[in-house]
Amino acid sequence: MTSVTDTDSIALTDRVRARYGDAVHIGADCDIADDVDFVVDTDATITIGDRVSIRRGTTLQANTGGHITIGDDTALGENVVLSAMTRIHIGRGAGISNMVDIHDHNHRARTPDTLTPGEPITPWASGFDTAPVTIEPGAIVANKVSITAGVTIGQNARIGANAVVTASVPPNTTAVGAPARVTARHPGPLDPEHPRPQLRIGWFGTSLMEHYEAHNPRLAVQADLPEIGEQITVTEWRKRGYVHVLTTGWSTRYPWITFTTDNHGEGGATSRDVLTNLRAAVDAGGRWDLAVLGVGLNDVWRHHQGRMSEAVGIGEYDTNIRTALGLLSACARRIVVIGEPPIGWDPTIDVAAANGDLTEYNQRARRAAADHDAVFVDIWDDITYVATCFGWSPATPTAPAAEAPSVWADGVHLSEQGDETVRHITDQAITAHRVLDGLLTLDRLDRATAAREYAQ
Repeated sequence: MTSVTDTDSIALTDRVRARYGDAVHIGADCDIADDVDFVVDTDATITIGDRVSIRRGTTLQANTGGHITIGDDTALGENVVLSAMTRIHIGRGAGISNMVDIHDHNHRARTPDTLTPGEPITPWASGFDTAPVTIEPGAIVANKVSITAGVTIGQNARIGANAVVTASVPPNTTAVGAPARVTARHPGPLDPEHPRPQLRIGWFGTSLMEHYEAHNPRLAVQADLPEIGEQITVTEWRKRGYVHVLTTGWSTRYPWITFTTDNHGEGGATSRDVLTNLRAAVDAGGRWDLAVLGVGLNDVWRHHQGRMSEAVGIGEYDTNIRTALGLLSACARRIVVIGEPPIGWDPTIDVAAANGDLTEYNQRARRAAADHDAVFVDIWDDITYVATCFGWSPATPTAPAAEAPSVWADGVHLSEQGDETVRHITDQAITAHRVLDGLLTLDRLDRATAAREYAQ
């Protein structure tokens, strides 16, 4: 072993700098074995912090366009391999044990789409998919672990020996096995200087998503609640309903993640309006990890109300929702489509006929979602089941008696019970399809696309 302050280590540093120049930076008071192999291609860098220990036989390979960053007070054992085509970042105070392999890239499958006719057969002919790997501060990775592209190992996490880590691991947990799975949690302090991971969610729909609520801060402060009969001023309209409850629940289920919500729900919006709102959001640079789309009720309702200039026929609806899904496919990593609920009552229309039309619109939405690899959440049956248990009849849809429970607040907009039903079904579907869990691991993209999407 040598230290960069020793004569031998100065020779090591000079040797690396002579070959790679400013592409390699080694901090102060490091302890790096003489045989550590630095491989740095064009437009690649290796940055090593202060007081870093790297044992013998280790390889640091920054391929063309790749970057390796090793934070202060980090230790790498013997025969470790780090190979980056985009980025490998190891946070301060992390420990990487012997024979750990971290690659931020995988060979792409050999298919006609990835091969060039007539080219010789080589291991790299099909190219690579790649995504950054992050080992957060304080994480410990035991012997002979393999970590694959796109993975984040959270702060203070422990990865057991021989594990194969193919999906991100939360902070303050222990994960073992192949593939690695969390087996224990052990709450510990997180580094406040390390940026929190973020997931941005876009919501595009109607008042069912918008769900405005009048508010004054005193209404939420138990020690300062207004007296019964007291008048207070409404200071704001807040968006609540199932969207708010869902994201609140996710923020406690994934407390190390910061969730950002862009709620573009709009009261009275048809698919025509939602598509306009979506285009405006995309033109403004909107990008989302998860996009949720739910529309159709007003398209049908306006027709049965006789407001024909606002109504949207099923053919145009199909075009609108497919166009929206096409836009979202380019701007969101995952898409969820939520079907519309039935109408509970409206004495001005034939509710049974309107609900019959709504089922057809929902079927169009389901097929469009399938064609765009989106998750479809069917809330119709569950809403109907709860409503009938409360006394509602789809054959004779009428308002409930005073004080009777209902999934609707006014026959169309949802009550607290209705919001909870939608929240529950949506959360179940997103959990079953591992939508949020999947978003915690970065998408593996072809090398050229990854270079753009994951640029530092």
